[in-house]
Amino acid sequence: MKIIKLKNNFKDKRGSITDIFYNKNLKHVSLIISKKNILRGNNYFKKNIQYIYNLSTEFEYWYKKFNSKKKPKKVTIKKGWVVVTSPYEAHAIKFKSNNKLLEFSTLTHEKKKKMNDSIRFKLI
Repeated sequence: MKIIKLKNNFKDKRGSITDIFYNKNLKHVSLIISKKNILRGNNYFKKNIQYIYNLSTEFEYWYKKFNSKKKPKKVTIKKGWVVVTSPYEAHAIKFKSNNKLLEFSTLTHEKKKKMNDSIRFKLI
């Protein structure tokens, strides 16, 4: 798991520009809207790398290597941060309030289905 805290690349009286990605091979983007007290994830990917860009309220991101005997770790992801989920990292997201985020994947939705890339895993 990696957290990227984005910063403005350019700012003037008109507003600002924040670059999110450079040279990433992204194949799929989803807008995910979640309601308060919802749990998402509880899975891991075999090949896909997932980037989650938080557009609104903070949420809990739980993670660990899928085969680890250790307890999962929890990080609070704030608005404007990107969290990167690597292959074989079990993860779950717990929303304490309504939220909007963008999910970017290195595999298309169809490819993930075809390859059975997303494996259910009870993390929390």
